[in-house]
Amino acid sequence: MASVSYNPAVPKSNPAPRQFKVGDRVSLTLHTGRIVDGTVRAIVEKTTGIQLQVDYGKDETALVELWRVRPR
Repeated sequence: MASVSYNPAVPKSNPAPRQFKVGDRVSLTLHTGRIVDGTVRAIVEKTTGIQLQVDYGKDETALVELWRVRPR
């Protein structure tokens, strides 16, 4: 009879949170589902978490949570 060895899965390490700075170019999904490219103008720390003030388009800005930023 053959023996079966079991290797428990190695827990996946959490990747380091993304770091942003003013002037970074980001791609994000707006609440309407529209995907836009923009530039970070400010980083706002609130009790609910970090938010980014992003300029996109001609005269448009958005205050977005980090989960809306798309990976490059």
